[in-house]
Amino acid sequence: MNVKTSIKHLAVAVSVALVSACGDTKVNINEKDPIVIEKPGHDHDHDEVNASGRLVVTALDSAYVQVLELPAKTELNSFLVSATPSALYASGDYRYAAVVQRSQDLVNFIDGGLWQEDHIDHMDDYQAAPRLMPFQLTQVRPTHFASAEGQLAVFFDGNSVTGTAARVAVLTDADIGEDRTDYPQLSYETHQHGVAQARGEYLISTIRDANSSTTLPDKVGLYEQHGDHYDLEQVFAETCPGLHGSAQNHDFIAFGCSDGVLLIEQAGSTFTASKLLNTAAFTGTMRIGTLDGSHSAEHFVGFAGTTLFAIHPEDGEMEPIDWQAGNATAITGYGFAEQGEKFVLLDNTGTLTIFNYHGHAHGDEAAFEFVSKLPLNTGSNTTLPSGSRFELAISASSDKVYVTNPITRQLITVDLHDAEVVAEKQLPYVPGKVVWLGIANPADDHHAH
Repeated sequence: MNVKTSIKHLAVAVSVALVSACGDTKVNINEKDPIVIEKPGHDHDHDEVNASGRLVVTALDSAYVQVLELPAKTELNSFLVSATPSALYASGDYRYAAVVQRSQDLVNFIDGGLWQEDHIDHMDDYQAAPRLMPFQLTQVRPTHFASAEGQLAVFFDGNSVTGTAARVAVLTDADIGEDRTDYPQLSYETHQHGVAQARGEYLISTIRDANSSTTLPDKVGLYEQHGDHYDLEQVFAETCPGLHGSAQNHDFIAFGCSDGVLLIEQAGSTFTASKLLNTAAFTGTMRIGTLDGSHSAEHFVGFAGTTLFAIHPEDGEMEPIDWQAGNATAITGYGFAEQGEKFVLLDNTGTLTIFNYHGHAHGDEAAFEFVSKLPLNTGSNTTLPSGSRFELAISASSDKVYVTNPITRQLITVDLHDAEVVAEKQLPYVPGKVVWLGIANPADDHHAH
């Protein structure tokens, strides 16, 4: 299905009934009219545009979505979407939150209200009230979201029961904001649980044999954009059995395979593939199933369950990362922070692990240097509300990260530079998902007025 249906904004000052996950808590849905703070001309300051960003938070088992202003975490707006969000992701330039409702084949978008425009000789920042956008995606089973360099690639798995084939949509913030229908898409001939990475006019996306007994692909193709669609230019000879998970950095795109990591290197318009096989550190059924990367980092981080690996594609190295897991049995959040200078992990005990990232290791210095562990939950995990977990949002404009604690209904701010909790916010509902929106490089970082 490739249908886009406009959504009407929620009525102003409409109170709604009980949110299902919030006990006896009532929430008010108040969508305010957008007020853009524009600063015409070149002789102005940007103090009134919020450089800290905003958080989008969902309530557990509810269609309720709230937008909070940082750093105080005061409520700006609240919205109701169609169903309980299964995930939240930021758009390519962090202006919009993709509110995923996978089982309903739906992705709504919320404008966080902070954005930046290039005025040739300088950058200007703008601010408005958050709003629910008319733009939405309605293809079947939106599953994997990958953003980099201003683009968001959305992979739709399709449906084996109905025979619906997989698709990929690649969006910019302008596509979302202008409610466009001509954004580029890739249409497959069969379903698959795949992934895609967008790189300008190119798309590196998975390929599954329609006769395969598994929904997982085992090959990767290079596609090139032609208007509103992509054409296949190359199928890489290197295979990737049981492919799951992908990431990219400045020069490489990586895919997790049951036998190692498939690496695609880009040099201009030339793409070449190589395979980094699992090392002796892999035992039993261990395999890389999740990857993370940053255009500011040379390494990828590969996840084999709760075992982490530092992957250096240029040198073909894969080394274990000692993150001192302790009692943790799962990782619930992760990512590079502070423009690639740090890496953070949140585990299912509610503990945040912080690393300094040094890039290429020299001598005895590890690429990922353990800094600190912060236990953010002092209670028992047995009291976690059903279906909930600790969630992580990483600021792209500062050294702050934000963690939800569904046991205490708190939103916790952590300063990575000092490795300490600096603020806690009590929420009137059990938090579900959370994502940071804002301006990654505020205008004051580019120039002074």
